[in-house]
Amino acid sequence: MHKKLKCYISRSVSSLIQVLPDALISKIAAGEVVDRPASVIKELVENALDAGATELLIEVEKGGRSLLWVSDNGSGMTAEDLQFAILRHATSKIHDEKDLFGIRSLGFRGEALAAIASVSSLRIESRRANEEIGHFIELEGGTIVKEGKVSVPVGTRLQVRQLFYNTPARLKFLKSPETEALHIFDLIQAYALAYPTVGFRLKKDGKEELSALRGESIKERLHSLFGEDLASHLFPFQGPTSPLEISGFCSAPELTLSTTRSLFYFVNGRLVKDRTLQHAVLSAYENLLMKGRFPWVVLYLKIPFSEVDVNVHPTKAEVRLTNGSAVHDAIRRVIRKTLEAQPWKKSVGLEEGGCQHYSPPPLMGEGQGEGDPVVTLPLIPSHQGRGDQFQFSKTPHSSLRVLGQVHGTYLVCDSEGALVLVDQHAAHERIGFERLKKQFEEGGIKSQRLLIPLTVDFQPSETALLKKYADELHTFGLEVDFFGGNTFVIRSTPSLLGSIDYKLLMDDLVREIALFDKLTPLRERFREVLERIACHRQVRAGDSLALPEMTALLKDLEGIPFSSNCPHGRPVAIEIPWTDLEKGFKRRI
Repeated sequence: MHKKLKCYISRSVSSLIQVLPDALISKIAAGEVVDRPASVIKELVENALDAGATELLIEVEKGGRSLLWVSDNGSGMTAEDLQFAILRHATSKIHDEKDLFGIRSLGFRGEALAAIASVSSLRIESRRANEEIGHFIELEGGTIVKEGKVSVPVGTRLQVRQLFYNTPARLKFLKSPETEALHIFDLIQAYALAYPTVGFRLKKDGKEELSALRGESIKERLHSLFGEDLASHLFPFQGPTSPLEISGFCSAPELTLSTTRSLFYFVNGRLVKDRTLQHAVLSAYENLLMKGRFPWVVLYLKIPFSEVDVNVHPTKAEVRLTNGSAVHDAIRRVIRKTLEAQPWKKSVGLEEGGCQHYSPPPLMGEGQGEGDPVVTLPLIPSHQGRGDQFQFSKTPHSSLRVLGQVHGTYLVCDSEGALVLVDQHAAHERIGFERLKKQFEEGGIKSQRLLIPLTVDFQPSETALLKKYADELHTFGLEVDFFGGNTFVIRSTPSLLGSIDYKLLMDDLVREIALFDKLTPLRERFREVLERIACHRQVRAGDSLALPEMTALLKDLEGIPFSSNCPHGRPVAIEIPWTDLEKGFKRRI
């Protein structure tokens, strides 16, 4: 620093800008790294994994407010290491600036222990394998109060008491002990998924909440964490997309939750919450899920360390990918390919009478505060006298016997063990979408020339948009020419559509196109376009069908991918078990 400027800073007492004291700096830093007990656990677990631990024991009391224990059998620390470990920006993970561009460890900032120590009572006990005795150090609010030798096994044990005792403003933002404990459970569950070769045990108030044995295969780990019911309905995916390595597990479209708690993303073993990865996963389920529903997906992404920047968030919860677009597309293709193969039709779970109700440990609903009820997240809703989604993977369409039609909308069918109601429009929409998609992927949608061209008028803003995309619409079987003013002429239409209101179709397409990015080619958003087109096929709610037409509709569903859902994710059919009907009529109590 310039000598004159340094002198000015040291002498000025009236300056508006002051250098903050170290104690306050530490508490501000702690606010970035530690916001709740789960974030403390995250930092300590990551340190343990970096130290080569193969067994971790996590213990919490009162949701972590009063006590947190993390014990590991990692490499441990010497007495000198303990002195440095509690200093801000002291780390064994990086040595110079070049290391920031290829970080291989989970922790590297060197601020976790210092931040935790500044807002709690912290005790660290540790021993290295080449030492006969271990060492400990105790801190109160970041200040060393005691240190010495202690008899402990090889590894490290950290005890955090009275978290946020000296920052009451942060303490009051903590939720109930139950809620905080659930966040810790979620975190340990996630890291147990990321490291199946490591043993994890979690105890809450003396009771074991989670136990995952060391050395399990990933499939065994899924069973131990989620239970056999769910694990048997998670299907592996893997893609040879070098230099990327993409693998994981995904669920059938019917198995969904209303929150993103069923989505797990790991980048080089790091648990992250990344928008690019989430968008890629949900894009793979496009046209298969209802809005607001989320599948079960565990995604493992291995990528060259130089291609990912993990130094973009204080808690290392987010990453930045050098080529995010390519990674996004690769993930989407791999998962979509698995979904299109419909592996659940080959599985033995539901088809062989497996349990159809799964209740994971209670989780807190989004946006719930202290005192709010804890809710469970079921895998498949249990029968409660209402219709549940009918899975054609379990019962083929050909086994349904059509009884009739109600409300001009639903086909009533008899199935072994259940009454099945089929939404005729949803069924026809899925059939149309898949047939249009097949033609599109084979070179273009087949079209038919209209004997008498149709003219349609649009608003000026819509006219400009349609003129831009008119040529691309040819690939979708629509020949639309600009006539003049705000008028267009429709000369050819997709053969599959038959006789429909093309003005409504064009209005729908223009609105859909308006949602696209201006630079996005229509071909890249073909699914959305095909959704709109398929929605205008002939069979709609309210149309009266003859029995042969109903039977033909069910026959057309044979061989159609994802026939249990319409392209918008709505169920095609629901079933009401005969046992529920008998209960309703008091024939079975």
